[in-house]
Amino acid sequence: MADRDRQGWAIVGGFFLASFFILGSGYDTAGVFFTPLLKHFGWSRTQLSLLTSAISLATAVVGPGIGWLLDRVEAKWVATVGAAVAGVAFLMASTAHSLAWIVSAYALLGAGAAASAVMPCYLVISNWFDNRRGLAMTLANTGTEVGGTAMALAAAFLIARFGWRTAYLALAAPVLLLVLPMMLLVVRSRPDPGTSASDLSARGPHGVHSAPELSRLPGLEVGAAVRQRSFWLIAVSYMIYAVAGTALIVHLVPYLIGLGLTEQRAAFVLSISLGMNAIGKPSLGALADRFGIRRIYGLNLILVGCGIVLLLNAGHAGMLTLFVLVYGLSVGAPVALMPTILADAVGLRRFGSLSGLLVTLGVIGSAAGPIVAGAVFDRTGSYIGIFGLFAVTLLIAGFLPMACVSFRQPEIGATPIAQTAS
Repeated sequence: MADRDRQGWAIVGGFFLASFFILGSGYDTAGVFFTPLLKHFGWSRTQLSLLTSAISLATAVVGPGIGWLLDRVEAKWVATVGAAVAGVAFLMASTAHSLAWIVSAYALLGAGAAASAVMPCYLVISNWFDNRRGLAMTLANTGTEVGGTAMALAAAFLIARFGWRTAYLALAAPVLLLVLPMMLLVVRSRPDPGTSASDLSARGPHGVHSAPELSRLPGLEVGAAVRQRSFWLIAVSYMIYAVAGTALIVHLVPYLIGLGLTEQRAAFVLSISLGMNAIGKPSLGALADRFGIRRIYGLNLILVGCGIVLLLNAGHAGMLTLFVLVYGLSVGAPVALMPTILADAVGLRRFGSLSGLLVTLGVIGSAAGPIVAGAVFDRTGSYIGIFGLFAVTLLIAGFLPMACVSFRQPEIGATPIAQTAS
């Protein structure tokens, strides 16, 4: 058991690094690159919003296939290839000469991130942890915001000193030199109760999981899960969060510049907001383990909505400080808590496929959010209306997870579904 615990936490560390250098350097630096690209190419804000939307759309396209693959192939191979693809995407962005080229680079980054830092993380950590699943998941995902904090500041410095092309090259290096070998060395889909940790990689030819192994896992089949109310409550609430959260990642820096902040100070506010998740994510994960995932996940969404309300009044220094505190502590945690509430609602038997479906729905929201916010600004000259709408919908969405039930507890009025015999 001690060996299993050590390997489990090593896997958490590996996915922390993947989140740090792939998601942190991808999603969370988009706002820092926004103004330099705007000045260099003269594109509109709606056009530039396509960059992060391309990440999301690519994740939506590849998500179901990656989920299906993870239910059948050893996760380390999927995660390693995904890291390689993400590194190549940063290299491609550094050579951009047109909108189509850089949008393609961000789409490739989205596919690589989904296959390395997102979906294997959800599946593997759900398999390795039970009682401390919320804490483990949030610690692994905290890498996104910690990475965003560090890499946003690093990217801002590199852009100011050497230009945006050099900054993209710098983002590629740690992905290819550190994350890729880490995925290959530490990631394993699930612990094998019948063997030592060193024997896990010997499961089946080419790491393929057999049907009997999957049938022994507790949970629902895909068809049964999507007929449950809980799956759709999670999907809708996560999609609403994805719309607002991704839009803010892209448009926060331009919004703050519009309020009178300098580019570097606005990037600093974004960086500190992301850095607060180093506290917020694991704290909310631990609270979910103690007080229940449904209650804490719902509260988390409400806090994100409250943070956006504070942002609407960020022209006052005190409100901006409160925004950084409330929003920063809460905005990243739903990404990590969503797999935990999904595992509670549908179990682990088809978790890869079901998380793929849920991620696909979420990233459709992620793709739409930045484009909608950019289009509203281009039309009205203001972010106030769209940010206010984001706040209201998040406050409502916070109540949806509280109506979810565990897959072990049939929903009221639903036909009982036979579970795996123990």
